Amino acid sequence: MGKKFLIDAEKCTSCQLCVIACKDEHVGATHAPWTGAQPMTGHFWIDVKTTERGRIPRVKMQYLPLLCQHCENAACIKVCPQDAIGRRADGLVWIDENSCDGCGLCQPACPYDVIYMNAELGVAQKCTGCAHRVDEGALPRCADVCPHDVILFVEESDLPGGEVHHPEFLAAPRVLWRGLPQPFITGAIVDAASDEVLPGTEITVTDLFADGVFRAVSDEFGEFWIKGLVQGRKYHVDIGKDGYRRQVSIVTLDSDHDLGDVMLAPI
Repeated sequence: MGKKFLIDAEKCTSCQLCVIACKDEHVGATHAPWTGAQPMTGHFWIDVKTTERGRIPRVKMQYLPLLCQHCENAACIKVCPQDAIGRRADGLVWIDENSCDGCGLCQPACPYDVIYMNAELGVAQKCTGCAHRVDEGALPRCADVCPHDVILFVEESDLPGGEVHHPEFLAAPRVLWRGLPQPFITGAIVDAASDEVLPGTEITVTDLFADGVFRAVSDEFGEFWIKGLVQGRKYHVDIGKDGYRRQVSIVTLDSDHDLGDVMLAPI
């Protein structure tokens, strides 16, 4: 069955240690037959993608450590005219640089945009899952150095669940995820009479398409976050606090939604 990667995006702080470790492992080092040396610049076989979500003053940064997804239905394998891209018995996808003629078709074919062209060697290159280390019983360097256990490399039979990044690609990747970006509802609760924030306000969000109720309590700044919602669905938002008139609304989540300052009138 082999091993799979499990990446918990919620834990990632963008410390970049995985990126540095990948460079340390591959720049100036050949790991035959799995790969030649990675160039010092221009290549990121793992790259922490940053997305700014929400709007000022309520902004969240989302970090995704993106590497080759080692797909079972790999577009790069399908388009290679030299049959230079293959899959090992353990599922890791690699490029045979002795067969690669540098035509570059694999690069635009990859839906995750994780293949690079090495101009000096005239070949395509990418993350190998540190196949040379795996063969020695060691972890891939990115998984080995991550201080927050964001990147795990575990037996498929021991995999504690996960989701696919861009399931619409139908790539059947061997990299599974937790904490992928999902829409949130946020806002700040304010006393309409005093114009002061209202901590301890209860917010209940109900999924109108499926069974699901999400709850939060506003913090000391009057702010709240309801996470893990589903894009495209409608939600009933109920905001209430003892001594104040309730506020209810219907929100359609086309993306992250900020209700802004929600003014509660005293009774």
